[in-house]
Amino acid sequence: MRIPVVLFVVAWIGCGAEQPAQQAAPATPPQLSSVQQADRDDSGPNPMLYPTDARPFGREIERWAELLWAYIYAQPFDDNSFLDPTGALCGNDQRGPVWFLPSIPGAALGNVVTRNCTIPQGKAIMLQLMSSLNDYPCPDPTFQPAPGQSLYDFLITPLKQAFDHPAPFEITFDGVAIVNPLDDRFTSDDLFYFKGDPSMAAFDSCVTGKRQPGVVDGFYFMFKPMTPGLHTIVAVGQDMAGDHLTFTENLTIQ
Repeated sequence: MRIPVVLFVVAWIGCGAEQPAQQAAPATPPQLSSVQQADRDDSGPNPMLYPTDARPFGREIERWAELLWAYIYAQPFDDNSFLDPTGALCGNDQRGPVWFLPSIPGAALGNVVTRNCTIPQGKAIMLQLMSSLNDYPCPDPTFQPAPGQSLYDFLITPLKQAFDHPAPFEITFDGVAIVNPLDDRFTSDDLFYFKGDPSMAAFDSCVTGKRQPGVVDGFYFMFKPMTPGLHTIVAVGQDMAGDHLTFTENLTIQ
């Protein structure tokens, strides 16, 4: 059975959040459509995030999670923002209204990873944290659904098992803890299709370089467009090997 890749497995609570980054004076926020305004409900416990049932820019957050994975796999292995420890590649091929912030591959980039990224004003920002993609086909000839089992069920079952009982974790935005972060779990309800760069077979041997199906599961945080200035997102935890990690995204909105 192929073991799905889990990026950042958070299993312990940090001793304290970092102090908020100093911010520039807020400017007038960009105008949003009535649909986007409805998605921006600020009455919940996490006003910095879109509600989990929102449809930012006409798509469910689950679909944005799939698109984030497609974005990662479309980049060459040697020039991939997911594998970048500094944030220098954070602008790679960013298109549309949502800016993707990939997670980190466990402790492969070090135990303390700090990325710096400059993002245009008006972009929603999706942070990937603890998550996985399971794709098909794979070189292993035994990696096949059981008789009568759908490909979707075959791929999604190990992911659901991995994320049904996660350890608690902490994530903060400008020093403010996100409440109940386990609520921000998004799971494919059907197969989706992506095309990975052939070089990404170095990360995932199942990448074919052609259009192929997959499913995703895990935790994704869809931040509303931020005010101009500096913002900081911090996650603290450990990877699958038990190595402690601190993952920081310093964002400059301009």
